[in-house]
This record gives sequence, structure tokens and C-alpha cells, in this order.
Amino acid sequence: MTKNPLLEELRKLRESSKYAIAQGTYSKLNGFKKYLHIERAVEKKLKSIITKASQADHAQLLLVCGNVGDGKSHILSYLHDELSDDISRFAIHNDATESHNPHESSNETLYKLLGGFKDDQLKDSKDRIILAINLGTLSKFIEEFGEEFKILRDYISSHKILDVDLIHEDEYDSESHFHHVNFTDYHLYSLTENGAISPVISTLLQKIVANDEENSIYKAYLDYKLLNSERSFCPILYNYEFLFSENNRNIISQLIIKAIIQSKEIVSLRTLLNFVYDIIVPVDLSAVNETDYFKTVEKMNVADYLANLIPNYLFEHPELSSLFEKIENLDPKNLRDASTDDVLLTLINAERPLEIFSKYVDQNYLSEIEKKLAQKKVGSADLSGLFMRLNYFSNYYKNEYLRDPDFEQYLIWLFYYHNHHPKYIKEIYHLVEHAARNWNGDPKAGDKVIINVGKKQTQYRVFKDFEVLPELSKKDVKQDNVLHKFTQEFTLTFRINNGTELVKIHVDFSLFKILKMILKGYRPNKRDHNNFVYFVDAVNILIKQNNSKAALYIDEVNIGKPVDYKFSRDAFSGYKFQVV
Repeated sequence: MTKNPLLEELRKLRESSKYAIAQGTYSKLNGFKKYLHIERAVEKKLKSIITKASQADHAQLLLVCGNVGDGKSHILSYLHDELSDDISRFAIHNDATESHNPHESSNETLYKLLGGFKDDQLKDSKDRIILAINLGTLSKFIEEFGEEFKILRDYISSHKILDVDLIHEDEYDSESHFHHVNFTDYHLYSLTENGAISPVISTLLQKIVANDEENSIYKAYLDYKLLNSERSFCPILYNYEFLFSENNRNIISQLIIKAIIQSKEIVSLRTLLNFVYDIIVPVDLSAVNETDYFKTVEKMNVADYLANLIPNYLFEHPELSSLFEKIENLDPKNLRDASTDDVLLTLINAERPLEIFSKYVDQNYLSEIEKKLAQKKVGSADLSGLFMRLNYFSNYYKNEYLRDPDFEQYLIWLFYYHNHHPKYIKEIYHLVEHAARNWNGDPKAGDKVIINVGKKQTQYRVFKDFEVLPELSKKDVKQDNVLHKFTQEFTLTFRINNGTELVKIHVDFSLFKILKMILKGYRPNKRDHNNFVYFVDAVNILIKQNNSKAALYIDEVNIGKPVDYKFSRDAFSGYKFQVV
């Protein structure tokens, strides 16, 4: 029986693999896990606090907070080797993986574990504990037992650890019994003045295909390449070699980043490894019996073969995972302009489609599929889709239309926003103000806003004066070239009702894109109102402020003048209606 050694090694990347799970309470990282390990900014911070806290002569509790699957356990397992002396001074409890007494709740288990950190025990306690805990579990524990842990509760409250809208200060305080590192502040990518980068994703992809003595996958690739030399070229080989290209790895990295930001996708390192396995090993081939594997590959028709290659496969399998589902929405075959339509029309009618491919797509992408394309056994829809996707990988960094200018602007603004740069903070506030003013339609007057008066009107529009007052906190401009800690959205605050109240507006990328469209004249529809109901509520609050004193202006639509009538209230609580 002939085995596929490459497939066997790639299976180590799967979430179901024994190689995928780390406990965090002890060192059990095998050679393969250690090889794939990548130091992240959050790990550096964690190492620093553990080293300092291990030397303290009073009780120390380090909260390693975050969400499920974000790498807490893996990093703690790794640090058992890196900081063996320092970390051995701590008891480590992983709330997500530690087994509990079946007769007690997880909160009761924590209550016993943290006994030395009760208010009446803390002064004399010498306990040192590293507690890996999800934010939801921490919140429930404090809610149930906070009265006995008031000092810990105050620490969590004062550092706003449970507030996911903030970036948390996590510097070590030698006077404190409590310290924390919040994984929600750190991401798989970083922000720069030119957009987002992900050394974590890029390095991981590079390690998986690296010609390195420690890379068992690459060794298996060489064996399989030799075994496969006289057979039909296997899609798994094509996909693995596809990742040899740094350009391809960077584009895949950018797709993952965009999925994270645009769809608020949570991607853990575990999820990422499984994703890499899935893009290399098509699901149909993953399930094939080893004895039938080569026969299955040799019997593949042209359409099936091409469908199993990364440029196609990446965008056509939303059923595999949530990340695949989000990337399907980023399919480059949906990026169309007039010139692209002309090329596709030529391609569909061409006697030799390979010639069209060769004109626009780099030869590196065609070398292994030239014979397939020359057979002319591919339908026009599949041919067009393949062309658009190969063109995307080939020309992503050359042609601006292949990238999303609004997305790139969002990342740049977000970088400067977190660096407290006044120019960009002003830009995002002005964008929100303009969209709020025009959400119900363009008032044609800079100081007015259209208000809804119940039943949709076709003859008249009702206006009122509109004023927004940004609440700006003065912060020193930072000069960081790379940001590792940040929120993934803008949080804007406005003062209303003569400055007596505040209203917050959160702007994520989806809302940002709509705001940019409104800036160009777009009128939000019912679906937009439903999708951005929180923004609509905030806009209504801004519009309704000072309603008891505000004058109303009425525009007779058919006449088309900005304002035709004014309805106001005088100082004696009387009303006045006049032609403007």
C-alpha cells in the first residue's frame, strides 16, 4: 500500500490532532509544536510580568485574560521551557481545561483556589498563582463572590479589565498583589501607517513550507514529490508549492486580516493552523482511502482538478469553517470594472484561452495547469472565475482596483487614531457628523437636518437646526511605527443637550464603509437601518436634543428651495409660523 507522507504530516495541523491542544499547566510541547511556535507581543509582556512577579515577597495573582482559543494555554506551555525557574514558583490554573470536582461549579473551584486572595487573607498570603481565565468566567466569579474579594474586584474595575472597548494598561506594579495581561488587546495582526501586517500569520505560513531541518512537513513533501514524479500532478502538491511564494502567503494573510476586521471573525492560532491544512488538502482528497488515493487523483477531470487548487478552493468552501465563510465574501471574481469585463468577454470567446491567461497572469501560476487549460474542457463560468482569481494573486500589489481603498483607508485612520493624531481624529469625527446629518437625506443646508415625522412625506420635508459637539480628550501624540495593542473600531463621544450628557458611537469597518458611501451621496435604505440600528439610535439622539426649544423648518419639495417655512416657539410659550 502506497502512503502519502505529505498528507500524514499535514494532518498534524488539524484542530482534531493531538498536536493541536496545549494544557498550559505544564510543559508538553513536542518538537513540532516548538518549531511552529512564534513569539507574539502578548507573550513578551507575559514573560516580563512573570519574571518580575516571581521575585515578589508578597502574594501574586496574574490574570491571563481573553477569549476561548486565543492561545493562552499554548503560550503558558511554551513558557514552562523558556522560564522554567520563574514559572515554577507559581501554581497555574487554566480555567478552560482544568478538570473540576463534578460536585462543585467552576466558580466554587476558583473560590477555593483563590482563598489566599480574599480580603481577610491577602495581607499574610504568600500564594503565587497564574490564572488563565476567559472574561465571561471572570465576570461571573466577581459577580458571585465579589464581596469577599473586594480588593480584587476593585483592581478589575479600576483597570477596566472587563471593558472590551478599551486598551488596558498592563505594566507590572511592584506594590500590587494583582497583575493582568488581556489577550483581547492583542491581535493576529498589527497596524502601521501603511495598513495592517501580520508577522504571526506570515511567519507561520513560511515555517510550514520552509526547507528547514526541523520542518517535518517539508521533509515529507520531498519524499512525496519523488514518489509522485511520474504520476499526475497532485492538487496537494500544487497547493503546498503555491505557498512557497511569499507574494501568495502575504495575500492570504491580507485576506485573513480583512475577514477578521470586516466580519469581526475571531481567529485563534488553533483555527489558523486548521485553516492552513484545509487550504492545502482539499476535503475530497482528505477523506480518500490511502490505497485509492493515487487512482482518485489520476481520474480527476479538468474541472475537478482546477476546483481543488488554492486560487479556486479558498473561495468556494464556506462549509469548512467560519473563516472560509467570511473569505468567500472576499472572492476576487466579484471585483469587476469595465476593462475586466472586456477581458472576460475576450476570454470566453477565445479559441486558445491560455493565451489570454498568459497575457495577464504571471507564468508562475500557469506552469502546472497549462495542459489543463489547453484541453478546453472548462466551462465559461469556471474559466472566468479562475482567471479573476489568478489575476488577483498575480497583480494584487500592482493594480489598486484589486484592493479595497475604503478598507485601506480605514486601517490607516485606525493607526493614527490610536496614535492620537489630531488630523485623523478630526477626519473620523467629521465623517460621522456628515453621515448623521445626511442619514435621512441631504438637507441642502449645512446647519440643518431632516427629521422623520411619521408617515413618509412626498410633498414636504421637515428640518431642524443640527449641532454636534465632539467630546475630545487631550492626549499626547504617539510616534509608534507599529501598534500591537488596539481596538478594531473607532469610539467617538459627543456632548448633547448643552453639554450635560454624552452619547458614544462605535464605528467598525462595515459602518465606516456606509459612512463613506453617504459622503458620496448614497441614501441609506431600510436594510441599512436594520443593519446599523445602534448608529441610527445614536443619530436620533443627536437629532432630538433640545427638541423643546428648537424651531422646525418646512421645505415644499416641489418648489425645491432649501427652506420655505419656519415653525418656532417664542419666549412666552407661544408659537409662530412664518414664510422664510
